[in-house]
Amino acid sequence: MALGMGFATNSMNIPALVGKGCLILSDELNHTSLILGARLSGATIRVFKHNNMQSLERLLREAVCTGQPRTHRPWKKIMIMVEGIYSMEGSVVRLPDIVALKKKYKAYLYLDEAHSIGAVGPTGRGVTELFGLDPSDIDVMMGTFTKSFGAAGGFIAGKKELVDYLRSYSHSAVYSSAMSPPITEQILRVMKCIMGLDGTTVGQARVQQLAENTRYFRSRLQEMGFIIYG
Repeated sequence: MALGMGFATNSMNIPALVGKGCLILSDELNHTSLILGARLSGATIRVFKHNNMQSLERLLREAVCTGQPRTHRPWKKIMIMVEGIYSMEGSVVRLPDIVALKKKYKAYLYLDEAHSIGAVGPTGRGVTELFGLDPSDIDVMMGTFTKSFGAAGGFIAGKKELVDYLRSYSHSAVYSSAMSPPITEQILRVMKCIMGLDGTTVGQARVQQLAENTRYFRSRLQEMGFIIYG
């Protein structure tokens, strides 16, 4: 499902997915749009240390064992919220470990690929491709068209039931206008270029060049004695 504003793709869709009686486990370096969406949802929010699986599992175990405060009823939903590449410091999510924990504790996973889609993975398909994971293991996959695509807007991807539900209940889908035709065409052309469906290898070459440039930049910074995050 495509939406006209990247920030609102998080902030206006999360309240449609979780609410009172639900629990959000959020990485401490998540983007403001994720934080705002979580706050607007009315769900209980607990923050785990950045990319720290021990911290996340501790919260998951506590949530499953003790349930909601006071009543101790089971949470209606437990949703883990993470980013593919964190804009705060450029670190990559420990996705295989998070998927394993999600399955172990029967939680949902919301993945923000705003900074990774079109940029990482052998063919630019994001962190799921980077780690060789099945995208179906991600319950809600979000991304924006403002980074690799050079356009505007965002998207939510998931099962048909999820998309159909959001089309009816998401404030961003119901109360905002659709993308303009020029922006839509820009996104389609870039997507075809990255996928190699435009009859050229330009897109793939740029994805590979970006990876090489990143490795070179990091190595030179290390040689110069800089502290590197991410």
